[in-house]
Amino acid sequence: MELIDRYLQAVKFALPRAQRDDIIRELRDSILSQVEEQEAALGRPLSQDEQAELLKRLGNPLHLASRYYKQQHMIGAAIFPIYWKVLKAGLALAFLVQAAASVATAAAGKPFTESLGVLFRYPAAALTVFAWVTLVFAGLEFFGVKFHIADRWDPRKLPPLAKSDPPKSRFELIAQLVIQTIFGIWWLAGLHYQYLIFGPGINFFKFGPVWQTIYPLFVVLVLIDLAFTSAKLFRPQWTYGQRVARVVKSSLSLVVFYFLIKAPELFVPADPSAAHLKDLAETINFGLHLALQIAVIATIVGIVIEGVRLLGRKADAVKGATVGS
Repeated sequence: MELIDRYLQAVKFALPRAQRDDIIRELRDSILSQVEEQEAALGRPLSQDEQAELLKRLGNPLHLASRYYKQQHMIGAAIFPIYWKVLKAGLALAFLVQAAASVATAAAGKPFTESLGVLFRYPAAALTVFAWVTLVFAGLEFFGVKFHIADRWDPRKLPPLAKSDPPKSRFELIAQLVIQTIFGIWWLAGLHYQYLIFGPGINFFKFGPVWQTIYPLFVVLVLIDLAFTSAKLFRPQWTYGQRVARVVKSSLSLVVFYFLIKAPELFVPADPSAAHLKDLAETINFGLHLALQIAVIATIVGIVIEGVRLLGRKADAVKGATVGS
């Protein structure tokens, strides 16, 4: 009954959070009762096509979930799930735009406080998004505009079942996204203003030239990190895309590791004439090169594992499509 489980998962994702478990439990019992009645009448288990037809009669998951929302003062229950999804998507997009602008400011060599200040403008942007989205949907409700969700949706194209492991809470993911953004800005600004990273140690050591050479790769990695966490926050069931993002990020990390390993000096003494600092820098560079080689091996193993999982899932999808046809 995987198809039914995928349908219930899609409905659950669109339901009010406080009522999800109870509603899904009742809905599951209702669907399974209908399945049992049809199987008893036919004298055999339902085929995948027959299960799909049963789910089609229940309606699009988003449309079904809208029946469980209470009447809103400005926005009716019929369109509230759509409004809520559009609002969340708009707020997420606004944050990513502010985060990207903040990262771009840091990448342009602006001070850390100025780069971070761009991110702190997000509350004003979020308020603007909230106001416009709410006004638009309130207007649609007032003028009686109906959202007709197409009945030609295919239950076979529902998202696959999410992992059984409990996902991180929404609060944890939001906190992770904010921390990643601030850390990314700090790191990119710190490569220009190295005292942000070294502190008083800037009087003894500084970054070697290679760090500026691969600076664009660090910018891309920061943006991928933000996009990856945002995907987990707003599309937790999109496991395929998350795995692809992990492979891309790991591949870019390998490129970074390659340049760092090839560079003879990762850190250089602030005073090239100080012999004791030069010897200490050589020791540090040797240890870091060894650690980077270990990181390369671990990253390659991770890419191979994710690649096997992606190919396995692709093979399962092809097999399922063949069986369904």
